Amino acid sequence: MTSKGENPKHKQKKTSKAKSAPKTCNETSKLRSTPSPPMECTVQEYNNLLSIASSLSPDEAKTEFVECARYGDLDAVRALIEIWSSPPSSSPSVSKIHNFVNTAVDSNGTTALHKAGSNGHLSTVQLLLHNGARHLMNTSKNTPLHWAARNGHEGVVEMILKHDFRLHGCNDNGLGLDIDVLQKNEFGRSILTEGFASENTKLVGLLLEHDSASEDKLLDGGTENDENSNEKEVEEFNEKVSNQENETMKQSIAKANKSKKVSIIHEFDFLRDNGDNDKGKIEATSTDINYGDNTERSVNTMKGEEEETNKTLLIRELPITNADTPFGETAIDDTTGLGIWSASLVMSRWMASKSIFGRFDNKTVLELGAGCGVPALTVALYSRAKSIYVSDLNPDTIENIRYNIEINAKSSNSGSSEDWLNRVSAQSIDWDNEETWPQEKMDFIIGSDLIYQKSIVPLLQKVVNGLLKPEGRFLYTCPSDGRDGLVEFIDTMKKKGFRCISEEVAPDLYKTNPLSSGDEEDAFLHFYELPVTEYKLYEFRMS
Repeated sequence: MTSKGENPKHKQKKTSKAKSAPKTCNETSKLRSTPSPPMECTVQEYNNLLSIASSLSPDEAKTEFVECARYGDLDAVRALIEIWSSPPSSSPSVSKIHNFVNTAVDSNGTTALHKAGSNGHLSTVQLLLHNGARHLMNTSKNTPLHWAARNGHEGVVEMILKHDFRLHGCNDNGLGLDIDVLQKNEFGRSILTEGFASENTKLVGLLLEHDSASEDKLLDGGTENDENSNEKEVEEFNEKVSNQENETMKQSIAKANKSKKVSIIHEFDFLRDNGDNDKGKIEATSTDINYGDNTERSVNTMKGEEEETNKTLLIRELPITNADTPFGETAIDDTTGLGIWSASLVMSRWMASKSIFGRFDNKTVLELGAGCGVPALTVALYSRAKSIYVSDLNPDTIENIRYNIEINAKSSNSGSSEDWLNRVSAQSIDWDNEETWPQEKMDFIIGSDLIYQKSIVPLLQKVVNGLLKPEGRFLYTCPSDGRDGLVEFIDTMKKKGFRCISEEVAPDLYKTNPLSSGDEEDAFLHFYELPVTEYKLYEFRMS
């Protein structure tokens, strides 16, 4: 259902304040609502949309509503609201869906406001807010602001922050639904943390100016919550939603809150092609397995006439500790490597591609700033590289790298466990301390999204130059823009004995869903910036 043919493609991509007491529903007459945006299609086209919306079943309407919001199909969203929405304050109707704007969610508890905001569809966000959309969490405790802030959508963030949800979002107890920019998701990342990651200074300023970013809360924001504090936050939030009519959303929140520190093991297949569905009569089933230590893994198993033979990689990511100050004061305090960043997935696609096939055979490979180690372990899985070093500096990150090496050693995909462990090792490397560097020189050094400020440039150039063999290669992947110091790094490499022999935009295939299950919603949930960001692939050679 669309107002203009096919769905449009995604676009590429302080001072403290005293927080006022929450206002009750009977005070909202003094507040202003977000106005409705003007219609974009003709009256005839809109009447056709109304007809289509009327022909849908309730479940179809909910699914279509979330998808149209995702693609910013403004008037299709408007028509679905007009046909199906029953305001939260009204009595349920046989022909309407009570509180449709908020109860229409996908399998991950993600609302239309999440998806419109994450893709920067400002007019659609405006329409949803005008019609009572609430600022709710999905199963991973991500709010619409988490996603909009991470993707740098300044206008969306500003509109949501300025909207008063008490106009539509009052619960039976008379209290409105407030925004907290320090609210953390399942991975320990707050809305403010995501804003910093976007490197949009005005967007960060908007978040810092919000009442919830008081000085006291900011000082506490970088500390890890203890169990009692976490339980208190869960109880307070559950009390807010206890009277909401959406049972599906309550169940999703309960699932997300069942553990204060949740890690996730993803299963990746970097050879899968979303367009290649030629698997014969194979049935896919999904199962959740608990690995202990609050770790979950979603496993895709294939049943049918033949087994799926593609190799898959298991990678655990953890909540980023000190999420509001993840870079820390020194390099060893940087905890950003506990999470999986989309540039590393693009790098892994590249490492498993036909263009690279065979180049690593009998070679030594080092990944710098490996984080969870996805690209390096991809090299280990899909090539015959002699030695693979997976390096970082933060102790918790190194421990997680070792975990990922070991779980793949136990997998049948990696061949002999002994051979795997002999080839692959975790290394703690301080770029500025040569005593921590491996004694062996490398044939290949790889890295993804390592540069985010100019001060890193000389350190990265130093370690690459110091650890590569003559004629060695450095392969690098990063977003095309938004990284301070990237231009300086390219210039420095060229001046310091390197030649850039290849620079290209990553193919669209590298940005497709890498999960072995093929679950598009799961991929969007965890790696929502992957398909909407442009990435560059660089190859340097020592002259």
